[in-house]
Amino acid sequence: MKKLIVLGLVALTAFSCVSTKKFNSMKAEALRLEGELTASKSRLEDMGALNDKLTAEKMQLIADTTRLSDDLKECKKRYKQLLADGSAESARMLRELEDKEMALNDRVRRVAELEGMLKSREEAIDAIRRKVTDALTGFEGKGLSISIRNGNVYVSMDDKLLFRSGSFEIDPNGARAVRDLAEVLAQNADINVMVEGHTDDVPYRPNGQLKDNLDLSAKRATTVVRLLLENKGIDPNRIIAAGRGESLPVDPAKTSEARAKNRRTEIILTPKLDELMQLMEKQ
Repeated sequence: MKKLIVLGLVALTAFSCVSTKKFNSMKAEALRLEGELTASKSRLEDMGALNDKLTAEKMQLIADTTRLSDDLKECKKRYKQLLADGSAESARMLRELEDKEMALNDRVRRVAELEGMLKSREEAIDAIRRKVTDALTGFEGKGLSISIRNGNVYVSMDDKLLFRSGSFEIDPNGARAVRDLAEVLAQNADINVMVEGHTDDVPYRPNGQLKDNLDLSAKRATTVVRLLLENKGIDPNRIIAAGRGESLPVDPAKTSEARAKNRRTEIILTPKLDELMQLMEKQ
């Protein structure tokens, strides 16, 4: 009897140690996920700001070009009026005219360069969409959709394809779709990737591993990222995981159909913007 009591105490102590270790490990994972979420939000904001800046810069360049063109016409008109007298004012007007012509030519060149870069980016995005569509053609209409939004390619996967309700363990069929996508990413090193987990607004019942919908969405995102990185041709620096929880629903209605749409994982693909960033730094 004493031996049984001793063995029971030993087992209880061992269980307590394991539970403490598990708790500390989960706490560290939660902190890491929170950091990744902050970084991913910052990156998305930067991408949106860049698109806005590019559009604003293009509009400003066009406006400046129009203004300079009007100024140039006015200078030519005044120059013709003064050309006959051979005065110092005529010489000054000639210099002013030459300066404005140079400025106008520079603006025209920059507008053409920016438009060319934007066109190249659009072509790159469309090329990514085609490659992904070809790779995942067998999954479209089965819980997977591909679209272009905000200058990025979105691969959206419903819960029914990837995860069981309340779980972050990936379904074998969904895993196959993720691995097929990984093959495309491995062959195209110029594509950056963000994986976002999304849930509906039904409160998540806390358990020993997850606290709420935000935890669940982040854990699902990291599960997909880990599966992508099983392909050794993908540089981990290209990928960010983010948990969005219930904060970005595609349908705000409180119906079962709407909630099903909101339970999704989105893989956002963006061509690298190195050349565009260099061009913007010159402005």
